[in-house]
Amino acid sequence: MDYKQLRNFLAVCDEKNFTKASSQRFITQQGLSISIKALEDELEVPLFYRNPKGIELTEFGRVLETAAKSYTNQHDHIIDTIRQLREKAKSQVSIGIANGLDHLFPPLFLSTFIVEHPDISLNIMNFVEETCQKSMRENKLQIGFSPAPVDMNLFASLICERNKIGLLVGEKHPFAERSSVKLQELKGEMVISLNNRMHPFDLLWDQCIRNGVVPEINLSSPAMELTCELISTNRVVGFGGGPQDRFPGLVHIEIEDMDFYWEFHLIVNKYAFISDAAKEFIAYAKERFNTQ
Repeated sequence: MDYKQLRNFLAVCDEKNFTKASSQRFITQQGLSISIKALEDELEVPLFYRNPKGIELTEFGRVLETAAKSYTNQHDHIIDTIRQLREKAKSQVSIGIANGLDHLFPPLFLSTFIVEHPDISLNIMNFVEETCQKSMRENKLQIGFSPAPVDMNLFASLICERNKIGLLVGEKHPFAERSSVKLQELKGEMVISLNNRMHPFDLLWDQCIRNGVVPEINLSSPAMELTCELISTNRVVGFGGGPQDRFPGLVHIEIEDMDFYWEFHLIVNKYAFISDAAKEFIAYAKERFNTQ
């Protein structure tokens, strides 16, 4: 038996008449009779009997009526609950942003989307790098912004930005007049760097150590304002990548013997449902980040 058969059966229970029940169910009377007969054959018992007053339920029919009402009500409740969640998902996008990445977004990136899409609400959360991708794997987020590396077996991604890492110094630092330096020249300098667990700063850290350069100031998470403030004293040097106007008051210099790139991605879980609202946000991000 299936849901439609039980609905047909309950219609006959309500109407006590096959003609009226078939009209309620928008099927022919013959189709309704076939449906009821199939139920009786499957259960191997009669469900109705006729008397001078019309159609009445047998004892078996009364038992099935009680069970069918419970089943169909529960079925309808499940469908309605899922439908409501689906409709809610269509208008809401959950976004995770790894710490420090929001300052790399195009100007007014999120606020412009909110203004242009008043029917879509954004649920925005900040995470450390590992937690952002973990939440994406567990389908707790629809969209994530995370630094590389990205598990390409699990995530589809858009590269939002990719920059070669160079040296950042203050405008009055002795290196400021140069176009490039070698890593070994940083010996004796007070170096600030991100925690050596974060890619690609883990590789950068190892290369610094091999060249006798030990970062003295270590940050556990990106803090661009603090980094720029310290470097602007001309007593501290650091690492970074991106256009010069991202580092006001600082000078970005190439490191000749270092070839590391830093990038961050917009990621979605390949195996998760992507709502229309999330697709709208992804299309918007592709346009604003000028990515393919």
